[in-house]
Amino acid sequence: MQEIADNVFIEQNSLGLYAGIIHNEAGTILIDSPIRTDGAGTWRGATARLVTGRPRYMVVLDTNYDRFLSIKGNDTTIVAHSETTTPLRARYASVKTVEEAYQHEGNEAHSGSIRMQAPEINFDGDLGLHLGDLQIQLEHHPGSNLAGIWAIIPERKVVFVGDSVLVDEPPFLAYANLERWEQDLKELGSKRFKDYQIVSARNGLVNKDQVKTMAGHIAYIAKAFEKLAEAKAPVDEWYARIPAISGKIIELNLFNSDLFYNRLHWGITTYYELNCRERG
Repeated sequence: MQEIADNVFIEQNSLGLYAGIIHNEAGTILIDSPIRTDGAGTWRGATARLVTGRPRYMVVLDTNYDRFLSIKGNDTTIVAHSETTTPLRARYASVKTVEEAYQHEGNEAHSGSIRMQAPEINFDGDLGLHLGDLQIQLEHHPGSNLAGIWAIIPERKVVFVGDSVLVDEPPFLAYANLERWEQDLKELGSKRFKDYQIVSARNGLVNKDQVKTMAGHIAYIAKAFEKLAEAKAPVDEWYARIPAISGKIIELNLFNSDLFYNRLHWGITTYYELNCRERG
């Protein structure tokens, strides 16, 4: 566990997610799940020593599959964007595809279907949570995921951005809005977030240069997808762009090539089904 600001900690859980723990005398707010819980729902390790009693809230930053896994069996009050409760989200959460399983096989073995626990609190736009005199602003940023949330702590100059920024790995494209994603990254690189510590759910603390690099990756993908959509290209032509997209982001190797290929293949499949099939 790493303290990145007063009362603000990050910890990488068993699924590889960097989650947040905001803790003071008023209680605890979790940004995603910092660790898996056991069958009895108890906390383990350093988090157990910090989190006494039941945390007040757990904020779920988007609908990606490993977030569903990390909160399974958790009895904390869940806060999520209202898009997590749409029929699309329910269908996605209850069906584990081969590609979804492949995404996370390097982190933890699991089986069976995972359904998102219905959030006790959901919202459409933005929401403010308070932990004593500390405010946590939840903003809807649907670029990387239609239910994407940023958790902003102005008093500590910390922002949790979920999968909006990834370093040396391809993005999750299935439920992305590439135009909004570019806007989100432009805002993250603006004066508004000057001197902020930026927490990526996959990489922990990232800097403004890495945000700028991510913006370039999304712009490249958006341009490629726009050309494919305008040409009404069949999905096989979309798949043919995977090596170029991967090569733009990172040099593949034996450790990650299958993982990243499957992430992009599954993401493009879903993106195409949602955005392009009816146009063909």
